[in-house]
Amino acid sequence: MGFSRRGLKGTDLRFFTKEEVELVHKYSLQLLKEVGIQIHNEEILDLLKNVGCKVDFSTRIAQISAEIVENGIVKSPERVMLCGRNKEHDIQLGDGTLYARTNSGAPYIIDMDTREQRKATQIDLAQSVRLADALPNIHGVSIIHMVPMDVPVELIDLHSAYTSLCNTEKHLFYVCHNEEFLESVIEMAALVVGGEDALKERPLISGFCEATSPMQLDQAQMKLLLNYAKRGLPVYTHSHPMAGLSAPVTLAGEVVQMNAETLAVIAISQLINPGTPIIYGTSASVPNMKTGSNLSGAVEIGLLGSALAQMAKKYKLPCDMTCGTDSKTADAQASIEKIFTSLPSILSGIDLLDISTTDTKLTFSLEQLVIDNEIISWIARLLKGIKVDEEHLAIELIRKVSHSNESFITQNHTVKHFREELMDSELMHRKSWGEWVTDGKESLQQRAYKKVKMILENHQPVQLDEEVQKSMKKIIQRAKLKV
Repeated sequence: MGFSRRGLKGTDLRFFTKEEVELVHKYSLQLLKEVGIQIHNEEILDLLKNVGCKVDFSTRIAQISAEIVENGIVKSPERVMLCGRNKEHDIQLGDGTLYARTNSGAPYIIDMDTREQRKATQIDLAQSVRLADALPNIHGVSIIHMVPMDVPVELIDLHSAYTSLCNTEKHLFYVCHNEEFLESVIEMAALVVGGEDALKERPLISGFCEATSPMQLDQAQMKLLLNYAKRGLPVYTHSHPMAGLSAPVTLAGEVVQMNAETLAVIAISQLINPGTPIIYGTSASVPNMKTGSNLSGAVEIGLLGSALAQMAKKYKLPCDMTCGTDSKTADAQASIEKIFTSLPSILSGIDLLDISTTDTKLTFSLEQLVIDNEIISWIARLLKGIKVDEEHLAIELIRKVSHSNESFITQNHTVKHFREELMDSELMHRKSWGEWVTDGKESLQQRAYKKVKMILENHQPVQLDEEVQKSMKKIIQRAKLKV
């Protein structure tokens, strides 16, 4: 599982010097101590007051000392295990391996037959999760990477959790839409692995705790943090600053604010339950300054991801960054933006890459997910690098073949090594012009369409036990009585 970086033999890609990393850390601590963070949860405010923080309950602003933040960093594990229903899909973050997962929250989908945007349904979600389950370079799945709009809005979390648990054996990432059913989603995951104790041992699900920029933590996110941290389940910190709107327009200023918001969540998580598994993450972005709309495919996002990786490395924490595209379809723009928003972060050492699809994370494209899987395979080949030893330098082979009637193609050395050295691709067209014409002049998107159809016709995930499915349905029925 995942991709090793053993081919990178120099230093990581860095846009901050060591001194600049320390400066960001210093000013992040100053923000938390002097400006504070607004927290809309009485239990968390009481917790901070009890450890000596200055708390104004009228404004809900807590000023967190550097000592509490740094103690929280030390208590956070350097590695985080995210488990799948099948152990073959377990993810170990923090050991240098790169993984990828689907992103969250698209309410629309590009219909594969009409090519039009429409509201996503529960059937669409099931198909997209099943597709992600089949793609080898997608290692985890967001429970709500597509928001089913044909179920009651209050029950989106439960329907999505049920659909996702039934359609993949990979780890599931949970973004809360309705905090009232937080514990019900955990209960569903626990049913799959055999109870809450088993879920702590094999965390099938991890929760997102999202900061509201600038410098706020709302009630729903604090409730999620409390629920997950008390159980010792993995928590993904997530900050959403947007340069010039909810953060300084200067990228360095945005990184300081992002880092302060993230450190606040880390510190609180370790006060709730020392040793809570934490993933340092962000979805920092920039706007279109002409319209104020959020961008997910801007080149600056790659810079922000690289900065995030450097800060996480300072704290010895596993980290995650979102890449994206603002294109409305699976086209050249989408591929260019995906590469420039992901590759800098990867080369800087992020552990987990969030793959969004199209339209600034608003519209899911099954074809784009297949193309993303291909892009990741190319990046993985880069990370593998060039192996250098006597066998691979092949000096004796060059001596033998040079100035002879032989060819390298007939040599055992070629047969032995070509599969490991030269990456093949089922998605890219590498034949002649004439063959491309004969094949129907298909575009990359059209070939991705065919692959999606093939996977959905042939791939069936391992089914959950029927009694487990019945028990999960009872949880949904119970919840219906509350709304």
